[in-house]
Amino acid sequence: MAMIDHLTYTVMAHRIRMLVRDWQGAQPPVLFLHHITANSIEALRLARTLNGRRRLIAPDLRGRGGSDMPFGEYGLAAHYRELVDALARLNISQCAVVGHSFGAMLGVWLAAHSPERVSHLVLIDGGAPPNPREVQALNAYYDTMPYRYPSLEAYIERFKTHPLYQPYTEELDLLLRSNLRQQPDGSYIRCIARYVLDAERSPTAVAQWMQLPELYPRVRCPVLILRAGMGIFSPTEPVLTDDILAMMQAGMPQAEILTIPEAAHTTIVTMPHAERDAAILRFLGVSE
Repeated sequence: MAMIDHLTYTVMAHRIRMLVRDWQGAQPPVLFLHHITANSIEALRLARTLNGRRRLIAPDLRGRGGSDMPFGEYGLAAHYRELVDALARLNISQCAVVGHSFGAMLGVWLAAHSPERVSHLVLIDGGAPPNPREVQALNAYYDTMPYRYPSLEAYIERFKTHPLYQPYTEELDLLLRSNLRQQPDGSYIRCIARYVLDAERSPTAVAQWMQLPELYPRVRCPVLILRAGMGIFSPTEPVLTDDILAMMQAGMPQAEILTIPEAAHTTIVTMPHAERDAAILRFLGVSE
């Protein structure tokens, strides 16, 4: 399966090495921030949408992909410091930010704490504190999910027919395969370490998630919220409920909202969808 042409390099970002994927295009650039267990490959569908008309930069956050995976601090504040340092090292003074799920929360944090750096903010099925039931379900999932698989296909097969991962696209397949790395014995383990996920869900880190509604009034730029009609675990329970959307729009009255009923929490990023793509391009001021 082909990956469209891009540069891959590392930058020092607040004392860690951060891997960056860079799809070249016109300025100003777009910064993509992936979800909590993913990596920069999640930006591939957006790269196809932009198609060189805007430069797209997608880092692997600390603890993911090809970036350093140190013990110690995680959470929105730590990622924010590293992103600001990385942007400075790349000589990027301002960019549009597109974040998915956890990356959307980080996008809000960046836009609120460094409003001069963010020209536009796209929040894809995230950007708000999760409701208590979702937190409970996510904790149960992350606490019990396997970390070792006998083969790559043993991991992949369970997604190919899962209703919340349809359509099963090339972009989704590449993203799922990037979640694992092969071991000398032929088995595969997850690329994100258990201690990283534990640190991202520590009381300190979760407290930062809960601060997000307080930050909404500090977001000065235009905002586009893309909501999936289906959720992470259920087709009838979206991540961004009507109540959560109302809270977000109360704090960011400039926000536009587009719901994609046929999308689930992951496929909203990986599926082909003309209306979503047109909305993003229009919002970013990119000609189709």
